[in-house]
Amino acid sequence: MSIENAAYRSTCPELTRADDFFSFWDETRKELDNVAISHRIKQTRNLTDDLTEQWIEFDSLQNIAVTAYTLFWNDNRPRPLLVYTHGYEGQCEVMTNSARHGINIIGVDLRGMGRSKASLADLSPMGYILTGIESPQQSILRGAVCDFIRASEIARHILSVNISRTIFHGHSFGGAISLMAAALTHTPDLLISGVPTLGWAEGRLHLVKRGSGQEINHYLETNSNNRAGLMQVLSYFDTMNFADRVQCPTLLGVGQSDDIVPAATVYAISNHLRCPLEIREFPVSHSEAREESLWSQFESEWLKLATDNNLNMFGESGNRFKQINPFNL
Repeated sequence: MSIENAAYRSTCPELTRADDFFSFWDETRKELDNVAISHRIKQTRNLTDDLTEQWIEFDSLQNIAVTAYTLFWNDNRPRPLLVYTHGYEGQCEVMTNSARHGINIIGVDLRGMGRSKASLADLSPMGYILTGIESPQQSILRGAVCDFIRASEIARHILSVNISRTIFHGHSFGGAISLMAAALTHTPDLLISGVPTLGWAEGRLHLVKRGSGQEINHYLETNSNNRAGLMQVLSYFDTMNFADRVQCPTLLGVGQSDDIVPAATVYAISNHLRCPLEIREFPVSHSEAREESLWSQFESEWLKLATDNNLNMFGESGNRFKQINPFNL
């Protein structure tokens, strides 16, 4: 690791939570609770005698219908449940190979993206993240977090007691959403977050060159008078402001070179985490570089953790950092 990248490890900005941060999320959770937990089956396919793929639709915050898929085992054995979502402006890819390791999976396409794109017709032309930016109550991010929480509730409702442990997972935008959901619900037994974005909103203004951060910067170029209001709204969805409320063991991935989720913004999150934590440092993320393939090691590790009942590996070595180098490529 270079001296510059090593310095990123100490990035720990002060939290920017508004006085009503927790009451805002308490009210949001209450509003979600008023929406009935139910789902509608759109398509079913038996992959094996015991493993079924289903596409479902369910109602989330503000009665917005979102689409998800499930890969559930039919043998009534208690199994791990993986709840996950996708990256920015993406959609879930069906994780059949992961399910074959013996886990149940639900993957949700968040409102306004992927197979749930039609659920919102009024997305901001300036960028997804700017939809409803006028207030935290109107922000699309509020609904997206609730979509993930509701997916978890739907899965637990369907599977009932047949869950041995619950894992929240996501990469990039999905990593941020899954971490927020973990902080708000305390549902997961394990959190897997690869290069979580949206952390340290102030720092992102100066560090991010592509993706949602670039959309925010473009907005501010022509709306500079709205800067204070924009940052205030974003503070309610700054991953950093949720970190100290995560309770479960967490595996975090960071790319040392990344134009979309710069390493400093990830350490801004990790340095506020108070849970058992392991960090995997990769040379790159969000890139076309050859070293991007190293992230397959992260996927293999979380899959092993998901199916292994022993989480004592967290903190055993006394060093939470592990650098993944390209020497074996």
